[in-house]
Amino acid sequence: MTDSLISRRTVLAATGAAALTVGAPLRVSAADAKRKPTARGGARPPTLRNTHGKILYINDDGTERGREWFSVTWRRDGQITLRAYCEIDDGEVERDVVQTMTSSFAPIDCFVRLHVRGKFLGSGMMRFSDTEAECDVYNVEVGRLRQVIKLDRPVPTLVTHPLSTDALLAAQFDHSKSERVQYWEGGMTSSPLLDGASGPLLSPNGRRAIEYVGRERITVPAGTFDTHHYRLLLSPRPDGTKTTYEFWATHPDYVFVRGAVSGYLKNKTGSGTYELVEYEG
Repeated sequence: MTDSLISRRTVLAATGAAALTVGAPLRVSAADAKRKPTARGGARPPTLRNTHGKILYINDDGTERGREWFSVTWRRDGQITLRAYCEIDDGEVERDVVQTMTSSFAPIDCFVRLHVRGKFLGSGMMRFSDTEAECDVYNVEVGRLRQVIKLDRPVPTLVTHPLSTDALLAAQFDHSKSERVQYWEGGMTSSPLLDGASGPLLSPNGRRAIEYVGRERITVPAGTFDTHHYRLLLSPRPDGTKTTYEFWATHPDYVFVRGAVSGYLKNKTGSGTYELVEYEG
């Protein structure tokens, strides 16, 4: 199914990551096609719109443990570009992500840069087609690597670990179907670690399951939002610890509004929450 130019044994030994991912043909959504851009003097702007916001990461005791700034550009050709800068205090992780996607949120290309404990760890540029995924990486622990992976199908999702990209997983849920739990395969991630602090290298994200809980109007510091509530169904950690992850996102833009996790974090309960504290869109 896959074929890499670098040794799988080398990648696993060096970083704990493997390889793979891809995008889908570009499509302009019906909503985007109907949206009328405005500009001074009648000139047509290069983008449909731009949105931006900030998310706080909150410990089980209510203290702040990190933060994320993000912006999204919605382009006339259907491409969507998300930019995120994340800080995780307890793991001393800093992450920069620029991720461009199709109108259905499938990856086209992506840049990830990581700093851990105040020092540069690695950066990588990823490119995707329907038949091949590429990743050019420089990591201080393993040097320069290049992944080229042959694919037998497009990959629908790319998890690069900002919460603003986590919400895009909900785009895989088909609301026209009656099933409350739905599955998909072929998604990829830039790191297999929960905090994303390795690589960055492409690796399979396994078979994923998402449960739709329902519609909810919720209020967070950024305001009151009509959201859809989703729950990712996750496997226990290797030590048997149960992990849960649920989030509330707008539809159909999938803006992350609130999240809650257990079994994840480096605190007494392993639990924490996330809230949108600023948003303009």
